[in-house]
This record gives sequence, C-alpha cells and structure tokens, in this order.
Amino acid sequence: MMVHFTTPEHIFALHPLPDGKCIAATSQGVWQLEPFDRWTELALGQVALTALTASAGRLIVGSSSDIALSDDGGATWQLARIPIQGQIAALRASPTFAQDGVALAATAADGVWRTTTRGASWFAWNHGLIDLRVNDVAFSPRFAEDEIALAATESGLFISYNGGRAWRELMTPAGSTPFTCVAVEESALHAFAGTEDGLWVAEPPFEQWQLELAGSAINALALPYAATSDGIFIRCDGRWSPVSSISDGVCLAVLPTVLVVGTAGDGVWVLAQ
Repeated sequence: MMVHFTTPEHIFALHPLPDGKCIAATSQGVWQLEPFDRWTELALGQVALTALTASAGRLIVGSSSDIALSDDGGATWQLARIPIQGQIAALRASPTFAQDGVALAATAADGVWRTTTRGASWFAWNHGLIDLRVNDVAFSPRFAEDEIALAATESGLFISYNGGRAWRELMTPAGSTPFTCVAVEESALHAFAGTEDGLWVAEPPFEQWQLELAGSAINALALPYAATSDGIFIRCDGRWSPVSSISDGVCLAVLPTVLVVGTAGDGVWVLAQ
C-alpha cells in the first residue's frame, strides 16, 4: 500500500511521535500525518522550515534563521534564544532528553549549537570542530553512559565524548566527503555515515570505516532505512536491499506500520512496512 500527498511539495524533516503519528518540517510550516489518510497543517503558518525534532512532549523546529518550540502539539509557539541567526540543517534530541534537556542543532555555517534547557536557549559548542558547515548530528543510543555524539560536515566526521561540548575529527577514507547524514544503530552501536558516493559503516570507537552501500548518494538515514539517489533501501544482516524506487527522498520516519518518505519537490509518500 502506498499513499502520496503532494502538498506541501518540499518536506525537509520528519519525526515519529509516540502515538503513531508523524510530524514534518516543510516549506509551508509544520504538518502532521496520521497514517494512512490524514495529512494536516499545524498552527505555525506558512513558515519555511528546515529541521525538526520532538521529545518528551516538546516540538522543536528550525528555519533559515531561527528555532521555535511548542509544548501543546503545535497549537502555540515561542522563539528560542540562539547565538546568531543561522540556517538550521538538523535538530536532534538526546535519548535522555526528558531528564537532561539536551539537544543539538547542526547549522549550515555556524557549527553545532547545544541546549540543556529543552530547546529554550542554545549556545555554540565548536571547540575542535574545524569545519562549521554541519549537515547532520547524531547521539549514541547509550548517551546517558558514554555521552557520545557525532557530527557530519562538508569535510569530515567529528566525534564528541562530552555530550557535544568539544569535538575531534575522525579518520575517514580519502575522497569520501562531503558527509550528508549520520546515525548510530541502537542494537550494535554501529555508526553509519552517508556521502554523495555511498554509505560508510564503523564499529566503536568509529576509527575504521568501510563502504557498505556504494554508488548512490545518501540523502537521509532512519535506521534500518536509507534514502538514496537510487531509491529507498533497508538493511538486514549487514546487507542493503531496495524497497522502493522513490529516488528523491530527503528525509525518513519509521512508524510502527509505515515508512514515511519526504521529498524536496514531490511531497510525502507513506509506504506500508
């Protein structure tokens, strides 16, 4: 089964909700999906958004200049305090967000921003981050114990061992940049990093990277799925297999029964898992 919504055309971020729904950052504000057949706009207006995350009842969205948050499901919003107006490329809440209030923002030109106030105020934490063009960030699923975070930039991959307050560049194969996305698998703690030429994987301590899915530009990760220039793939037993020919997906969300694929120009697709 496949459902296609063509408005808004541009979907830049997706995030599953605990109730089985999904929210989206789009060129026309925040939208909500109730699989399979209801796709509705939330009350933020026609604001072009570029990033989004949700945890512990709080929605956080980013745009080309600001970050905003909502505690009532998107009915009302307030602007966050940020260090400078900058384009937000990705937002990620920590696995322990309800307890520590930590989230990271990847910015297009201003490095990584960090919050410990559930998104109300943000500060730049770029010590050791020699490339401030950050495309994505990710937390270790065991963040409460190891405080590991990863950042994917135009020139390389960076790791933090103190919750995103300082960074160190990882050794990655020559010619593998730019890095478009990064994610850490929950069960085995494998890290996955997407580039314009393929998908790389590494085990802790993430110093040895191997090419696992070659020849495709990797646009987004929502493990075990990857959105690529050759379609949507799923990973099983260390191998990637195609599940859809949708080749323009730029964001993904895995819901209990469906996979949601957002595109930059063709709306959103809802696929039965």
